[in-house]
Amino acid sequence: MKAFLTPKWVPAVLLVLIFLFFWRPELATLAAGIALFMLGMHHLEDGFRAFTGGALERWLSRSTNRMWKSLLFGIVSTALVQSSSLVTLLTIAFLSAGLISLVAGIGIVFGANLGTTTGAWLIALVGLKIDLAAVAMPLLVFGVMLGRRVEAVWKGVGQVLLGIGLLFLGIDLMKAGFESFEGVLNLEHYQLSGWAGVLVYTFIGLLATVLMQSSHASMMITLAALATGQLAYGNALAMAIGANLGTTVTAVIGALGSNNAGRRLAGAHILFNLVTAAAALAVLPSLTRLVEDMSAWLGIAADAYTLKLALFHTLFNVLGLIIMLPFVPLMVKYLMRWLPDPETVAAEADTPSLSEQAPMRARYLNDTSLLHADAALKVLDQEVHHLAELSREVIGSALYLPDLKAGLNNEQLQARLQAPVPLDERVEADALYERHVKGVYGDIIDFISRLDTSLLPEQQQQLMDYSLAARDLVEAVKAAKHLQANLRRQIDSEQPTIRTAYDRLRWQCIKAMQSLDALTVVGDGVDARRLAFADYERLEKQFADNFQREVQSALRNREMDGWQASSLLNDLHYLLRVQRHLGLAYAALDEVAALAPAPKDKAGDKAGGDRERVEPTVNA
Repeated sequence: MKAFLTPKWVPAVLLVLIFLFFWRPELATLAAGIALFMLGMHHLEDGFRAFTGGALERWLSRSTNRMWKSLLFGIVSTALVQSSSLVTLLTIAFLSAGLISLVAGIGIVFGANLGTTTGAWLIALVGLKIDLAAVAMPLLVFGVMLGRRVEAVWKGVGQVLLGIGLLFLGIDLMKAGFESFEGVLNLEHYQLSGWAGVLVYTFIGLLATVLMQSSHASMMITLAALATGQLAYGNALAMAIGANLGTTVTAVIGALGSNNAGRRLAGAHILFNLVTAAAALAVLPSLTRLVEDMSAWLGIAADAYTLKLALFHTLFNVLGLIIMLPFVPLMVKYLMRWLPDPETVAAEADTPSLSEQAPMRARYLNDTSLLHADAALKVLDQEVHHLAELSREVIGSALYLPDLKAGLNNEQLQARLQAPVPLDERVEADALYERHVKGVYGDIIDFISRLDTSLLPEQQQQLMDYSLAARDLVEAVKAAKHLQANLRRQIDSEQPTIRTAYDRLRWQCIKAMQSLDALTVVGDGVDARRLAFADYERLEKQFADNFQREVQSALRNREMDGWQASSLLNDLHYLLRVQRHLGLAYAALDEVAALAPAPKDKAGDKAGGDRERVEPTVNA
């Protein structure tokens, strides 16, 4: 639908609709009812998310450790918000962020398919028997009044009331639209019997759901048409199957902006609906007889076709659960094989050197996770850690450091450090930054700018920490770029003192990275972390003091000239910037940014500047 309504198509669609509305005002009434119903669902979804203060999503992450809990959550949450689309999209968001397992996500989606049948029961039992417009009017008034409040709870309640009022008004207009067709258009001529009617009306139900992006709206149209006699009972059953099948489009749309984890869940959703629809069509005569038998047992009148449709809708979804639940483990196995995680693929393949790898972009960020703050912050955490790994690799390559992941001891690292650097390993730091750091950082900044969901104060602080950590990582890489400029010229110097000095700078960078690895395993105690960061700062200052004394001594002994000495001191400054920005970044990632020391150079001036004063460098 979104792809169809591109700017070039909008004028043509509007002209056609205007013509149809003038030609048949009954169509305008029906279309207005559909539009109000969909608008009501939108307000209802927003209202529940604001009213619950994120409780729906918190329940989602806490109540999914058993399959029966996942199923129950899917049923109850969909019954409450009356939107299987919202529950499905939130489940994809939480799964893509790694907050729930694939098995739990499958259980929720399966339960949501059953929970969506509650809407048909409510309308069939109550909605088509009372004047919904009269009920809708006060709800709309209260909804607008409360929706203008500043408080999130009252605003959420107002959105819920406004949504329910619009739903009721939309259903009333749909009923009026279908009733107005009597005497104008005899739809009995378009009623089909046999398998031709089943297939045609299944497709109509599927198409209606795809166009409106709501199986609830399709079911309301079906119920309204059935209640006014504009649709045969048999054709209505087929439309219910098609509407259920059309909900797969919501999962597909959500999966397009997700990662492979979200796509696996979309695949499971599609498979469930396909199997359910195929099974319902295969045993349609038997299901119809079962509906008749159960209707008689429940006391449903023989001509109460709307209630029978609701019962049929429930029964064939239960049939889908009975068929699919035993195959969930097998489904998970094959979905994991067909759609593996990128890191799993990378681990199984031979990883090329950094300079040979394709340009990097965000690995974990996806549009689906923007639906909720918890999911967004989770994938943001993963992506900033990904940027941290990339930044360290780029810094290591820029300073011609040996591979720290190879498990070498200090003696082996020293030997590799002092050995000549092959020409093919002397990659340009600027090129590595452009290929592997800038794109990921840009994606992070763009993702943060599009995160417009409500954030709690602690979540706002967390978002700030991630933003600062990403910026510090980029600043560390940029300092390494500056350091490489002189290092490239001096690493093969014929003066032993110069070579030794640059080897000492590179060795200090190795020790700093090893210290950062040690910081990540420090206990949760505040005192332990404060001591760890204080030690990190102390060793940095100790090295700076010793290195400056050695440079001064070499200059007095005429082992280097003033030009070389000033270059070494400048490069020391760049190395300190690398260390301090890396330390600040890791402190923020560990949620202890307040414990990170303020970066000050030997003279007392701030080398990196306060965080508030460091300018963003996205476009640099």
